Amino acid sequence: MEFRHEPTVIDMEKEDRSIKILIAEDNLLNQRIIEILIKRMGWNYTLVGDGLEAVNECLNGEYDVILMDIDMPQMNGWEATIELRRKKVEIPIIALTAYSEESFRKKSFEVGMDKFLSKPYDKDEIYDAILNSVKSGK
Repeated sequence: MEFRHEPTVIDMEKEDRSIKILIAEDNLLNQRIIEILIKRMGWNYTLVGDGLEAVNECLNGEYDVILMDIDMPQMNGWEATIELRRKKVEIPIIALTAYSEESFRKKSFEVGMDKFLSKPYDKDEIYDAILNSVKSGK
């Protein structure tokens, strides 16, 4: 029997508890899954349903990291990332996508995303990606 210790709000350093996350995801089920994971960590978040909303929210709010789906209506995650980088927004952007092909990973980095996670993602991958992105700025 393997015992796995999951990080909790109590385990985190004080500064880790105040992380503000922008989540850009159009699929309702995926929204709920990521919300549950983020709430468990006690992090603050704002949820938007497409890339255009993500750009507008990011420009008007203060966030430590962005979780960005790639395939969204109005403006996809790549287009949103290009727009944010064009506007000199340097917030770390983590791609969360159903695509796992190397070409999608490569394009995500080319447009300015900092990390790439394929769905279904492991909760530890999400936690580590967020914490590492916030601490390193990438």
